[in-house]
Amino acid sequence: MVMKRYRLLSIAVLLLLSSCVNINLQQTEPTPNVIVETALPTQEVTNIPAQAAGLTEAVLLNSEYLSPSQGKAIKLVEGKFSGLVDGVELSASIEPGIQFGDLNGDGVDDAALLLAENTGGTGTFVSMIVIFSKDGKFQQAPGVTIDDRPIIDSMVISEGKVQVKGYVHGPNDAMINPTQGVTQEYTLVGENLFLTRLNSAISSGGERAIVIDAPVEGEQVSGSVRVSGSMPIAPFENTLLLQILDANRNELYSSAFIVQAADIGQPATFDNTIPLPAISSGSTVVLLLKELSMADGSPLTISSVIFTIK
Repeated sequence: MVMKRYRLLSIAVLLLLSSCVNINLQQTEPTPNVIVETALPTQEVTNIPAQAAGLTEAVLLNSEYLSPSQGKAIKLVEGKFSGLVDGVELSASIEPGIQFGDLNGDGVDDAALLLAENTGGTGTFVSMIVIFSKDGKFQQAPGVTIDDRPIIDSMVISEGKVQVKGYVHGPNDAMINPTQGVTQEYTLVGENLFLTRLNSAISSGGERAIVIDAPVEGEQVSGSVRVSGSMPIAPFENTLLLQILDANRNELYSSAFIVQAADIGQPATFDNTIPLPAISSGSTVVLLLKELSMADGSPLTISSVIFTIK
């Protein structure tokens, strides 16, 4: 659902199947909806020595993290922090349901957790945090904010990705009551976490989704890239936003992306060739297709593919 003004939108978007995590962070008094990818500097904050037994909940509950809301290091004790950060009163806590699994393919179990933060208002913003192994130690990728007081039904690490199901706030939701059902998938690329898939439920029982058939994950491309696939429900004005980001989350390319559909609300297909900007050979890039809400610019659905430049 994207009009031509997509060229003006630059949205850092920031999005659980076996073990269930039931988290209800509802409070009174609404605050603005946020479903964004938090752009913070990549740095080693959680610097946990690798142990023979690997990560444990006890270690994670008593480690140092980069606060997604403040961009500063905070030290949690028994999973909680409370204090001043650059003059801001911050309360933070790790929610139940820490998950373990290999996120970067090195054979060592990493961890995914949900960090809830409050800076004195009514909003409690929950972010996805991953801790991954590198050079014999564990470190944190900058967090990705999910929403203000979402309801997380389940979270699991599967096939190297963090998969989440739950409810966030739709454009017309009161902030105390998120009703937008979502399925999210988070992927670690290098040292950064990306929201690489977001499907949104609709009232009729279906869901908004984008399926990318080409290019395929891990493909090598040069000069241009053919992007083809389908959607069960066409976006507004048959237009999506296409972005290409590098592994450090820098935007390399952004453009409106047209799909074809017989009518409003009908299935859509797409098959477009996109010229690639000058990118160093061997670079890993993330191509994102996004349908954004015309009401508030938040993402309704996201799909992605990660490939390499020849």
